[in-house]
Amino acid sequence: MCSHIPLFKLARFEGPLDLLLHLVSKAKIDLQDIFVSEITEQYLSYMEEIKELDMDRASEFLNMAATLLYIKSRSLLPARREETEDENFVDPETELIERLRAYKLYKEASERLARMESGASGVYYKLPEEIIDADQEIVIEGTDTDALYLAFLSVLKNRKKEPVQYRNVEIRQDMFSIRVQKKKILERLQREKKISFFSLFEEKATHMEIAVTFIALLELWHISKLMINQRAAFGDIILEQQNGGMAD
Repeated sequence: MCSHIPLFKLARFEGPLDLLLHLVSKAKIDLQDIFVSEITEQYLSYMEEIKELDMDRASEFLNMAATLLYIKSRSLLPARREETEDENFVDPETELIERLRAYKLYKEASERLARMESGASGVYYKLPEEIIDADQEIVIEGTDTDALYLAFLSVLKNRKKEPVQYRNVEIRQDMFSIRVQKKKILERLQREKKISFFSLFEEKATHMEIAVTFIALLELWHISKLMINQRAAFGDIILEQQNGGMAD
C-alpha cells in the first residue's frame, strides 16, 4: 500500500460510496473534480485489503473499482460518435457524481436523525388534552421536513434484507438516477393524481435506490412540482400533483 495513505480496514466503511466520500472529504475537493485528482488511485490502493471482506462486500468495492477505471480510461479517449448522438446516453462520470451527491445527502440526513434521536432520549412530553381529529388535514409547509425524514428513515429500517448468497457478480453501469426517478414520479402523479409516499419504494429496493428516489422527491417538492400532505400525525404522507407539475 502507498506510504502516504493511512492504514485502516475497509470494513469500517458502509460501502464503496462511503469510502469514495471519505477520500473526497479528506482531499478537500469538489465532487466534480474527483476524476482529475488522485482519488481513483487512492481508492484502488485500498483494494489490497479486499481479501479481508466476504464475497458480497468485496464485489461491491470491486464493482466500483471497475467503474472508476472505465471512467478514467474514457477520459483518455475521444468521445465515440454513437455516444454524442444518442440523446438517451448517460455519461457514467455524471451518473457516479450524481450517486455520490445523493449518498452524501442520505448520510447527512441519517446523521441528523441520529442526533435528533439522541437529543430526544431524555425528553418527556405532556400528553395532549384533546384528541386530534383523524380527518383533519395537516399540510407540511416551509422548511418543516422532519415528517419526511422520519418517513424516509422508516422505509430504510423496514427494508427486507436478502440472505447472503455467494454468486457471480455482473459488473454493469447503474442506470438508476435522480433524473429518471423524477420523471417516473411525475408520470405516476399524472395518472393517479394522488399517491402514497411509501408506495414509491419497491420492497427489494437497495439503500441507494431508496436514497435516490427520496432525493428526486425532495427536488420535485423544492421546485413546486408536487404537494405533500399528511392527514394525521404519524400517518401516511400523500403526494399530489401541483399545478403545472408535468413530466418533462
